[in-house]
Amino acid sequence: MNFRRTTHLILTALPRAIHRHGFGVQSPWAYELVRDVLYEPLPYYAYQEQHLTTPLQQQLFRIRNHYRHQPLIVIDEKGQAALAKYEATLRNATPDTILIIEHTHDENATLWNVAVNDARTIVTFDMGRRGLVFFDKKRIKQNYLL
Repeated sequence: MNFRRTTHLILTALPRAIHRHGFGVQSPWAYELVRDVLYEPLPYYAYQEQHLTTPLQQQLFRIRNHYRHQPLIVIDEKGQAALAKYEATLRNATPDTILIIEHTHDENATLWNVAVNDARTIVTFDMGRRGLVFFDKKRIKQNYLL
């Protein structure tokens, strides 16, 4: 690993460590989401039977399980295909829609910056490799860095 990459990892990991367990998150709704869904340390009932071995797979399962009654869209594509899917999602988004953008640390970093700065997205959670977007206009526009 080169020096530049190592420095980048250190500088991005330190600010994230503060908020990783919900510390510094003021909203009770967001705090519960961070603590009980995004970074739940206990194993779920279906990890083994669903063959969910990696932490990212398990986290996606917890998100899907928590929001099972709401439309959940995952953008796993990269580049222009991801941008096209994002625009299509915004056209059809309701306040209940939840959007997950994968690969936000590398291939979709530009798309993630567009989503965070978009006036139609209200609450975003930046988890490093994955981003979570909410469109509920009852909430205050905010970006959480986890």
